[in-house]
Amino acid sequence: MHYLGHLQRSDPLYDYLYHQIFVAELGIEPTKGFRVFAINASNAVYLYEDRRYRRRVLGKFFQRHQSHDNAAAAQHEFQVLSLLHGNGLGQGQHRVVQPLGVNPAFADVLFECYVLGEPLHRIWARTRPDHDDQEMYHSLSDLAYFLARLHNQNVRGDAVRFREVFPYFDKIVARLWRRSRARQSDIDRLYALRQLWADDPAMYADHCVRLHGDATPANFLVTGHHQLTAIDFERSHFGDRTYDLGMIAGELKHWALRQHNDGGVAENYIGHFLWEYSRHFPDQPVAFRAITQRLPFYMGLTLLRIARNSYLSDHDAHTLVHEAIACLGR
Repeated sequence: MHYLGHLQRSDPLYDYLYHQIFVAELGIEPTKGFRVFAINASNAVYLYEDRRYRRRVLGKFFQRHQSHDNAAAAQHEFQVLSLLHGNGLGQGQHRVVQPLGVNPAFADVLFECYVLGEPLHRIWARTRPDHDDQEMYHSLSDLAYFLARLHNQNVRGDAVRFREVFPYFDKIVARLWRRSRARQSDIDRLYALRQLWADDPAMYADHCVRLHGDATPANFLVTGHHQLTAIDFERSHFGDRTYDLGMIAGELKHWALRQHNDGGVAENYIGHFLWEYSRHFPDQPVAFRAITQRLPFYMGLTLLRIARNSYLSDHDAHTLVHEAIACLGR
């Protein structure tokens, strides 16, 4: 976080922030103005601190983010967060961040409450498997509880349309091809395996639920003992609950490969996370079996997704592609 100075009263954003966010939503009058801080994030994100009460809010400016329809993306995230708060997911130890307002007049900005917490990836980074990992297990239990609550309280009722994920699969594979991170033989194998999954009736057996849609460890903040807050719902949509679970499992596999050079290190943590999630169903073993049957596809998809990232070496990216093929091949 980098301090930028004070928000000028002549700035058109000042009045909106003052009246619509702090007065109308938070019930306080920030008569001494605002400090502004830049936040490192994928979007252009800034923190605004009321100089009188030191209350903080975040502003996400979607026009500065590469998106085809920034206004729709900002409005979508605001509506999703508002609906989830209406469903009670803004309360309790495991919750979603509180939305405050959205305004297309100011670079499609979305305001939400600032949450002081530690992202899960930092907990993962300091975990020593089999020695110092209780914090890891606790955080995965909390994450499982939150995702089960999110999914089970927001069931749409229609059956999963598994093939709707295929355009995203195609987009990822195409980018890997353009960056020479997947050979033609890899791509042929990926599509052959995808067809096998498409022919599996289990992939259509569940009902659509509200997904986080970008369930990476950076988007879940530990805010206290067994307290967790979820952020960044701009990619939220309806689909197979295993989409979110597979993303977490894939991220854990990548963490184990990157930090410990052994993907097998992740297995106990993945199993714990899925078992904890399954406890929120009437028949835990049946739920666990159903989830683990579908999980390898979404886990493989996540590994392919991670392999696109420019911060990875080509060698590491090829390793992830091969791990993805192994997952998809069950």
